[in-house]
Amino acid sequence: MRRILSTLALALLLGSAVSGVVPAEAGSFLISVNPGGKELPLAIPAPMRVDGADGKVADTLWTTLRRDLDMTGYFTIIDPAAYVEKDGDVEPGTFQLNDWRVVGAAAIAKTRITVEGDTLTGDVFVYDVATGEKIAGKRYTGPTSDARRIAHKMADAVLAALTGQTSFFGTRITAVGSGSGNKEIYLMDFDGYGKRAVTRNGSINLSPAWSPDGRQIAFTSYKRNNPDLYVKDLVSGASRVLSAKEGINTGAAFSPDGTKVALTRSTDGDSDVYIIDAKSGADIKRVTTGGGIDVSPAWSPDGSLLAFSSERSGGSQIFVYDMSTGKTRRITHAGDFNFDPVFSPSGDRVAFVGRSDSGFNVFTVGIDGKGMKVITQDQGDNEDPSWSPDGRYLMFSSTRNGKSEIWISTSDGRHQSPVTPGEGGWTQPSWGR
Repeated sequence: MRRILSTLALALLLGSAVSGVVPAEAGSFLISVNPGGKELPLAIPAPMRVDGADGKVADTLWTTLRRDLDMTGYFTIIDPAAYVEKDGDVEPGTFQLNDWRVVGAAAIAKTRITVEGDTLTGDVFVYDVATGEKIAGKRYTGPTSDARRIAHKMADAVLAALTGQTSFFGTRITAVGSGSGNKEIYLMDFDGYGKRAVTRNGSINLSPAWSPDGRQIAFTSYKRNNPDLYVKDLVSGASRVLSAKEGINTGAAFSPDGTKVALTRSTDGDSDVYIIDAKSGADIKRVTTGGGIDVSPAWSPDGSLLAFSSERSGGSQIFVYDMSTGKTRRITHAGDFNFDPVFSPSGDRVAFVGRSDSGFNVFTVGIDGKGMKVITQDQGDNEDPSWSPDGRYLMFSSTRNGKSEIWISTSDGRHQSPVTPGEGGWTQPSWGR
């Protein structure tokens, strides 16, 4: 078993009762470490089914809840095979705490489901095993077809009760998938479920990027035999060409206010970074000129900086362009081939891909060029980093299992989980909200 949490902070949050139909206690049990550090031993028994609620629905909810919480890196999920409780209920005083102390649980997340017609009601209770205190209780209701969504909500409640943190369980990602025989753009839930195609043109489609409001995805497509830049509205389903200059039009990045798009073009031979209007595609500014290949622009959260990779200094390194002064500075100095930068949501670090002896790996570095950290190492090729909205996690593609899958990692690299386990052909994930 991985090292368990050795230091727990028990904090009484007076007057902060968790909202919901099921009343919650005023206390809270908080983990005092970052995700990926020492994990809290957490037991999640199978849902109690009221009046013989559907077993398939219960299994879906249970599997989803356990996987969500395991992916966070905060918990060691105790193997259900070790549980000794046989007939305990979910309400306070209806089960034996010693049954959970025996298996080493520090906390329990107990669930109950009721199904009436097509309506599913799910209750989740979170307990501190040491004290027996109920520290959270919530109820969620929806169609039985929404079992996974309800499980995500339950996982939200457990995470908030035990860490005080919000989750990424309701977020979506977009990625390139080649399962159809072509490279198409897909949308999916953060955990790899609910996949649906954004493109179906039978061509090569690459580099999806979210608009800040989550309504649009920009991508490059070869469907007209040139790598042109398109934008698809996810609400209306309409697509439009945004940049179709001769040569490449790729690597789109929306500005934080959504009014501009940075991209790479090769109109004059070498690839350079440009900024265009997000609606009309009209040129606004050429950021780089000559000096080698410049690609993969990425905005800082406040729009004041633009990171990109460039060969101007020999090899490929990460540079940052200041929008107000027009000055450019280099922020990576280790390695000879660094590319694909992306700013953290806080703007203080940049994730990027670097080539090392073990292949391609994901790194992060401060915007001052200091504090470089390796996120992946000796695990195949790892590319296409994308930050979670809260900056605590990174998503990327990895060939560590022999085929390209999407993986998630804590931002320090200590806890990593597959998003598309066993499914090959997934690259270029982009994490939305």
